[in-house]
Amino acid sequence: MEKKRNTIENIIAIYTIVTYIFSIITFEIGYCNTVWLKKIVAGDMVDLKYNFSLCRIVMYIIFLGVYLYFRKVFIKPAVEVMKNNYKKIFICLTIAMVAFCMGFAVVAVLKMNKVLVRAISIGLITAFLGSLLVIYISNDIIKNIIIVACTFEIVFTFTTSYNHAIDEKKHFMSALNVSFLNFDYVNNPITDKKIEELPQLSKFTIIDEFLKNDYKADVTEDVNMEDIPSTPANYNVITYIFPGLGIAIARILNGSIIDMYILGRIMNLILYTILVCIAMKILPYKKNIFFIIAFMPYMLLLATSYSVDGICLGTIYIFIAYCLKIYKECETISLKQFLILGVLFGIMLIGKGIGYMLIGSLIFILPLHKTIKKNKKYLPQIIITILVFILIATFFVIYLKNTKITSEGDSRGGNNINGVEQLNMVLNHPIYDVKIALEHIRVTLLNFDWISNLQPEAFFTSKTASATFFIMMLFILYVAITEDDYNFKIKDKIILVLTFLLVYGMTSMILYLSFTPVGALHIAGYQTRYIFPVLSLLLCCISNDKIKCDKSPNRNMNIAIGTAIFLVIGISQLIINSIR
Repeated sequence: MEKKRNTIENIIAIYTIVTYIFSIITFEIGYCNTVWLKKIVAGDMVDLKYNFSLCRIVMYIIFLGVYLYFRKVFIKPAVEVMKNNYKKIFICLTIAMVAFCMGFAVVAVLKMNKVLVRAISIGLITAFLGSLLVIYISNDIIKNIIIVACTFEIVFTFTTSYNHAIDEKKHFMSALNVSFLNFDYVNNPITDKKIEELPQLSKFTIIDEFLKNDYKADVTEDVNMEDIPSTPANYNVITYIFPGLGIAIARILNGSIIDMYILGRIMNLILYTILVCIAMKILPYKKNIFFIIAFMPYMLLLATSYSVDGICLGTIYIFIAYCLKIYKECETISLKQFLILGVLFGIMLIGKGIGYMLIGSLIFILPLHKTIKKNKKYLPQIIITILVFILIATFFVIYLKNTKITSEGDSRGGNNINGVEQLNMVLNHPIYDVKIALEHIRVTLLNFDWISNLQPEAFFTSKTASATFFIMMLFILYVAITEDDYNFKIKDKIILVLTFLLVYGMTSMILYLSFTPVGALHIAGYQTRYIFPVLSLLLCCISNDKIKCDKSPNRNMNIAIGTAIFLVIGISQLIINSIR
């Protein structure tokens, strides 16, 4: 039995290395050297130049080395569930998908269609990595997170349009400044004119000029501040350390501009994966709910770009997880736990600052009353601490007023945007505020078209995005209903829902003040992605003691496979959207 197990483990290891090599070859030739391949097939040797990249070669070797070092940690739990029928079916399906994509790849090469070759290359890589995902997926959620990150998440880093619609270019410019150790990028930014030439919404079909490895850094302080997408985003420098490091490594290793973009995205992905793993390690229950939200296609698209949304979600998850850990395990809160909560809350605010500050109301789910009752002698210190936090909160409000509200707001929202006048309207017209709130709820939370932007048409094709999301929503609701490893009491569910609504209201208010014309009866620019960090709080409230389901011993693995299916669909939609 042991000998058979060792044989299976060796087969998996060999298959992984072979599949990884084929994926590298497909990416290197089919994606990065499409023009070179086209010339070879056509027999055109004039100006034949291969886009060799030391940066990519080094990364390939590092990833392979990491796998060889940790392979046994992931192979053993994979073998334990190898007998599962669902797993066997999906292994066969992914192998069939590999053969199917390889057939298409041959046809595309023979027809010398550059766009089709690159698109099929992505499909083939997805199929290769998909087979690895299905083989390695197990009932260990932490390992599943890493496996998804090393397979499908990687594909998102080079499939998604460069400088995509979620202000990615601004975030990239911030990371670029950090890569050159310019931390004062808001007031004194630097740029590189060659990099700026990469257009907004650059699909992978038009990036050939930027794959060439003749890039030489040409940094200048001559930044056109009127070109809003090319100016750095105003977020804390800490949020750009990982992607900035990726850009710096690519520059040092003489990578192309696209190499820089992809490696920076990969570093952001690594940070996101680490944060989600930490949260899952802390989380005492409802892990599958957090897992499926963290690995929705749109969330991965954001996490594998330069957007700070991934970091924001990851840090908020950790704060929520620690609150739930205290809620489950402790009758009172110790000073150490209170300090850890404070530190996590501060780290959480680094991502998107005051917009998510009210998620701190989640602490009311904790045993505050028992803690105060037990520590009556420390009541003066507790009161002083509360006053300090009130002062800090007041400082945040004053800071917001001086830096945001007193400004003219974001000009992208339209004309007549003035935070001061808008605030006066809010304070002096309470009935009007109620009308705005009801209208905002109607067009957002009560509107399926708005909710379906958790799989937005802009990225995942206009014809299929909503239909895909509807099925995904049913899957998410099923997981939430059956995830009954713990059912919250009614009063605790109320706190969870109120926390969601407070964050929803706070983020809406900020956009109303800074992005919406004065007196408007709507809130402009409120995107569905803003509720990603707190969506899990609502889902945690769905299960109850009256609905009990028999659990499969491979429940975690089955849910991970179901999530992977939607990721494959998402990648397919991204490919289709790019070749149109």
